[in-house]
Amino acid sequence: MCLICYEFNKKRMTIEEVKRALPEMITFAKSEDEKAHFKKLQSATSQEELEEETNKHTDLQAKK
Repeated sequence: MCLICYEFNKKRMTIEEVKRALPEMITFAKSEDEKAHFKKLQSATSQEELEEETNKHTDLQAKK
């Protein structure tokens, strides 16, 4: 699970903080899947869209 999704879901990061952190996360992503995930978060245009994406990611990781 990525730290951004975890922190955002726990309400420890705002959407502005997430958007500010993502360029660095994209630059240092360890895999193409990780980079694609960060880019998808970056393209979210609303709070709801970001919540939906982070919820999907944390739910997928919880099932593994």
